Amino acid sequence: MAKFRKRSRITADMVGESSMSDVAFLLLIFFIVSTSFPEIGLPMILPSKAGDVQQVKRDNVMQIVTARSGAYFIDIDTEPTLLSELRGIVRQRLMDNENLILSLETHPDAPYGSMINALDEVTLAYDELSAANITREHRISLKMLETE
Repeated sequence: MAKFRKRSRITADMVGESSMSDVAFLLLIFFIVSTSFPEIGLPMILPSKAGDVQQVKRDNVMQIVTARSGAYFIDIDTEPTLLSELRGIVRQRLMDNENLILSLETHPDAPYGSMINALDEVTLAYDELSAANITREHRISLKMLETE
C-alpha cells in the first residue's frame, strides 16, 4: 500500500513581493501601449507655411484683435467690444456674408486665455447658426501680433 506524503503548504510569506511589482509594471505598460486615445485639440485645419496666398476682399474679412489689456477690438474700432457681445456681432456678420473669414489676432502680452475665450465665442456663433439650419464654412485664421 502506498503512503501519501503530506504536501507542504505555500504561505503568503513565501511569495516574493518584488516580482509582483514587476508584473504590475509590465501590465501597466501593456495597457498603455494597447490603448487608443481619442484625438483632441483644436478641430481646425491650420494652413501650412508653403500655402498659396490669395487676395481677399476687405468686406469678406472680420478682424478681431485682442489687445495687451485683454480688450477685444473688431475691425480696428477705437472702442473695445465686450466678450459677451462678441458672439452676437459675429453671428450677425456671418448671416450677412457667407464668404466671411474671421481673423483672430492677439497681442503676445494679452492675458492668458483671452484668445481662447474669443475663439470659443466665435465657435458658439457658428453652432447657433448650425442650430438654425444656416450652414457656413468655418473660416478662422489665428495669428499672434508681432511686437516691435
